[in-house]
Amino acid sequence: MKRNKLLALGIVLCFLFSCCAGARENIEAVSEGISMYSEESEAAEATTINYDYIRGIWVSQFDMHYVYCDKGVQRDEESYTALIKTMLANIKRDNFNTVYLQLRPNGDSMYDSALFPVSRYISGAYGGDIEYDAVKIFIEHAHALGISVQGWINPLRLMTVKEMEVIDDRFQIKKWYLQNNGRVVNVDGRLYLNPAYDEVRQLIVDGAAEIMERFEIDGIHMDDYFYPTTEAYFDIDAFWESGYDDLGEFRRGNINLLVKGLYEAVKEADRTALYGISPAGNLNSLRNYYYADVFLWCSESGYIDYILPQLYYGFLNRSCPFDKTLSDWAAIVTEPDIKLIIGLCAYKTVMAASGEIDAFAGTEEGKNEWINSKDILSRSLLEVYNEEKASGYCFFCYQYLYDVLTGEHNPAFAEERQNIGELLYFIN
Repeated sequence: MKRNKLLALGIVLCFLFSCCAGARENIEAVSEGISMYSEESEAAEATTINYDYIRGIWVSQFDMHYVYCDKGVQRDEESYTALIKTMLANIKRDNFNTVYLQLRPNGDSMYDSALFPVSRYISGAYGGDIEYDAVKIFIEHAHALGISVQGWINPLRLMTVKEMEVIDDRFQIKKWYLQNNGRVVNVDGRLYLNPAYDEVRQLIVDGAAEIMERFEIDGIHMDDYFYPTTEAYFDIDAFWESGYDDLGEFRRGNINLLVKGLYEAVKEADRTALYGISPAGNLNSLRNYYYADVFLWCSESGYIDYILPQLYYGFLNRSCPFDKTLSDWAAIVTEPDIKLIIGLCAYKTVMAASGEIDAFAGTEEGKNEWINSKDILSRSLLEVYNEEKASGYCFFCYQYLYDVLTGEHNPAFAEERQNIGELLYFIN
């Protein structure tokens, strides 16, 4: 049955390829600054811009650092806006409809926040000055093209110990750090928030609510940085006082409270906005290593609107071959209102172009798969299109597809891009 469905998809794609010239002309118009959405359009009038089928791309702090900054200081608004227009034109041209924009990578902020210090990725130094609201500009220009923007946060990960020392003492994370009261924990030089405490979870939730209140944003997106260690020292005092007799259950309970709190904050701000999570792709490690109970979130309402697992695997990966792992994730999404979106990795193609192997693939064939095959992502897209429960895909991340300053295609991705071809334009 699956083979027949793929064959049918191939026939449809062939037809689509022969008829796509007009559609591509419309897409090319975007690069000349022509919006495909008028002020009267339904997308422009909606409270949020969100799509039934997600064609997403992550735009990380690393993608944006040199767009935000020039020689360690924030760019002037005019040059920043020009770079953003180029970036968004690329995104629109390749038929992406959703951007997951990093707003809080390390307990910091890409805007002037009352709760978290300004990020070094936008100001050149933690707590530095910013002259204009770069996030607002990004959202406005994305919305003009009908592109949804989700605010991407890392919930628990903070900056390094050295970086924390320069943060202003007025911020709560710095106060907790100085008090050494278990709310901020050092794991190998990197600091993390401890979600065992109500006030810590509330700070994270308040940060999401601040984003929702400040910007015309389409939702909140949370990635895979949950508990950074399985070692008991991280939260042992809180565990002893909790009444739990199992550390794993205690930690999963804390993350569940955080996830539900974030969901409720987003919906309170805007019922049409989305909240979702992008966990690591290996289902076998999530509950007991990261303490992320994806089985609960995907089977009951009130936790998430979508799950976006990072299936950064080839088809020859020993533990998590792409096709089987996709099917395993589809099987756990049993709540009808929860969407399954699949995270795809462009970076392994780029790394393979310089001869770097996939070190954790588990087999010799798997380690060299990205070097030997330049059609892994095109085959992955076909699998996603063929999976009935899948409601889209998302590429990690912008810099591997395009140069962040010139906007030119990344030459290390060229062969895979050619093999993907018109799959990006297939309407599922």
